[in-house]
Amino acid sequence: MAHIIHKGPYDASGPSYERLFAWLEENGLKLTGPIREAYLNDPREVAPEEILTIIYAPTS
Repeated sequence: MAHIIHKGPYDASGPSYERLFAWLEENGLKLTGPIREAYLNDPREVAPEEILTIIYAPTS
């Protein structure tokens, strides 16, 4: 499982996904299942630029 931590609003996570996919390709890994996200804080309690999301990509 590869992962990256995105900091900021959910709708601005595109570059984090692109970096994760680029890293997978650079390291010869392939996506093997659905991507998952884990939310480390509550957007109702923190400013949008402080939201933390872990993006998980199952690999082989």
